[in-house]
Amino acid sequence: MALIDEVDTQIIQLLRENGRMPNTEIAKNLKISEGAIRKRLKKLFDNELIQVVAVINASKLGFELQGNIHVKVDIKKIKPIMSKLQKMDEIWYIAHLTGAIDFDLEFRVKSQDELDGLMNKINNLDGVKDTATSFRLKLVKNVSDWEIKDGFFPISGSS
Repeated sequence: MALIDEVDTQIIQLLRENGRMPNTEIAKNLKISEGAIRKRLKKLFDNELIQVVAVINASKLGFELQGNIHVKVDIKKIKPIMSKLQKMDEIWYIAHLTGAIDFDLEFRVKSQDELDGLMNKINNLDGVKDTATSFRLKLVKNVSDWEIKDGFFPISGSS
């Protein structure tokens, strides 16, 4: 298992703030050589501990309505429903859950008409029992898969 240390954590934090920050600027911030930064980044990428992604600003692209849909389905039809949900462009996040709901979906649409069309597509899937839609009023917190605590990533079982 590949571990990260405090310097790796500082590199990751800088990249979280600006994913396009040059290695030379990271090195300057951390007061270590650009070669050391390059080597550490290679290790982080090679061990698949980090990845570079671009995140769109959906509202700037006209996707005014964003939110969440909870879907309850006939348990015998989970796989075909999952397959059909994956093909719906308006849905960008799908989680298959246990408990009171079977799927948690997140959507982005440009209008109420598009949302109505999406809800019709979902509700007309064979095996869908119930849906509940919520709209995002304000994005309060948005973190990636792992949040930095006290200036660094937890490395072992400590919390």
